[in-house]
Amino acid sequence: MSELGARLRRAREANGISLAQAAAETRILLQSLQALEEGAFERLPSDVVARGFVRNYAQYLGLPVDEMIELYRRERGATDKIRIVPATNPPRTRMYVLPGFFAIFFITLTLIGLAYVGLSALGRIGERATPSAGVAASPTIVPPSPLPTPSPPPTEISLVATATPSPAALTPFVLVTPEPSPTPAAPIVIEVRVPNVRGTENSWVRVQVDGTTVFEAIMRAGEQRVFTAQRRVFIRAGNPTDVEVTVNGLQQGPLGTVPGQPVNWSWPPN
Repeated sequence: MSELGARLRRAREANGISLAQAAAETRILLQSLQALEEGAFERLPSDVVARGFVRNYAQYLGLPVDEMIELYRRERGATDKIRIVPATNPPRTRMYVLPGFFAIFFITLTLIGLAYVGLSALGRIGERATPSAGVAASPTIVPPSPLPTPSPPPTEISLVATATPSPAALTPFVLVTPEPSPTPAAPIVIEVRVPNVRGTENSWVRVQVDGTTVFEAIMRAGEQRVFTAQRRVFIRAGNPTDVEVTVNGLQQGPLGTVPGQPVNWSWPPN
């Protein structure tokens, strides 16, 4: 048993209101009110229209609107609750740029200095390790040859040079946060029908949804059509007194008052 339907029915009966009277005063179809009180949500046109029914009916009966809508959402199993997430500032990204030119220059000078010190030390060790030819023998003094100018190893310099960062690598990144897309507007659900009562005549009807003609035919007594639009609905009826329209579950009455005189009708109204 639907708790929502039971509360709606108890409130209506406590006020001494019949279901037909509630349908006439709220301009909601009698079948839709019966579906709400019985918890038969599958008999309602759509979830958007059903929420509008619950809101209008709860206000009419003096019940808390938000509580009734939340009860409807739980019973129908809706899980699309809107969450408001506070906006947070994106963390600042610290960027460090390596001065590549100065680093390479410093490494090159270090290698040259190490090579020079190493070659000088080897030369001094060689002079001390030269054996004497004997006491009588006159030592041959060979003037030391000039040390070659040390140069950095080409392989190491080449490897260091390849580490030079390109200008593209030093370009800072800019993080762009996409803006949230706007929430789409609720659709417009239009029900067009010719009542099946005595004296009702057929009527030619043309329906345009968002600027496109989607229906054009003669509707007979007892026939009804449902159309869904995002922006606008336009209807032209040849016999407007016998054509009734409902917008999102709210009855708008016949389209005209003069039988046989065609009229134009649009929603939202001009």
